[in-house]
Amino acid sequence: MRRLCNVVALVLLLIGTGVSLRADLTLTAAGIGQNLTLTTFASGFPSSGGVGPLGVAFVPGGKVLVSDYPGNVRVFPNDTDGQSAGAAPVAQNYGGGNAVDLAQVGGNVYMTQQSSGDLVQINNDGTFNQVIATGMPAATGMVADPFNGHLFVSTLGNNVIWNVDPVAKTKTPFVNASADGLTISGNGQTVYGEVGGHILGWSTTTGLQVFDSGFIPGGPDGTAIGAGLFAEELFVNTNSGQVFEIDQTTLAQTLIATGGTRGDFVTVDTTNDTLLLTQTDRIIRLNGATFTTAPEPGYFGLIGCALACLLLVRQRRASRN
Repeated sequence: MRRLCNVVALVLLLIGTGVSLRADLTLTAAGIGQNLTLTTFASGFPSSGGVGPLGVAFVPGGKVLVSDYPGNVRVFPNDTDGQSAGAAPVAQNYGGGNAVDLAQVGGNVYMTQQSSGDLVQINNDGTFNQVIATGMPAATGMVADPFNGHLFVSTLGNNVIWNVDPVAKTKTPFVNASADGLTISGNGQTVYGEVGGHILGWSTTTGLQVFDSGFIPGGPDGTAIGAGLFAEELFVNTNSGQVFEIDQTTLAQTLIATGGTRGDFVTVDTTNDTLLLTQTDRIIRLNGATFTTAPEPGYFGLIGCALACLLLVRQRRASRN
């Protein structure tokens, strides 16, 4: 009995001093059966209200930027696993709730600021660059449309997803929805977001809803779309420490990981085709699946230029004959 009391006292002491009780995200039999594995990219992040690391961006030189809810943007020296947030320098603290999601397009890094309702651009070293758009209360989730360079920004609890042109610095309403984490299909035709426990999808052309996952338990948040053997699969990180895989055709739900802390956003690591899942104090890497990503506009520019050159060569050859 005395030993039990001592254990209870220790638990209460840890809670009272703000020390989190560690819980590890673990694959289920279904996840293991798909040859998935989990590793830890970085641990030791601070949190506020149970919300810790959020956005991830990959910048030149192999460095990785990570934002967290207490307002820090950290710079990790590389993309290897087993790192400590405490060893990664804080480039800048933007204040609580003002370093939320990160997105990259056109060679630039952008960040949502939930507390101020702003969208800002930050430098590759994590410091502030400029304000892009204001007047978006509770700006939260964000995803880039690589086909036109625009950014979709959710405003949690404020019933609008904005379409922001970061070059013109203009914003227009995309759809009326109180969404959280956002993602976009590889062809740029559909934006997905969490609304009321569902993952909904909207046409980027018309704004009409084209997908509904059905209710997902545990507070779904960040999402990513599978590719290759995992095509048509949605990977969903939840606030309850579970990760689901949703078949977009049948809507079947498969629990692939459980036992974690508060899951939030997800980021596809395009350097090695893994998925980074945020937890309360760490970022977990899901290995073994492949994911859909859309190339930058510059990529299509190069393709267009190559096709134009090929057409010109053929025309010249034809004229000579």
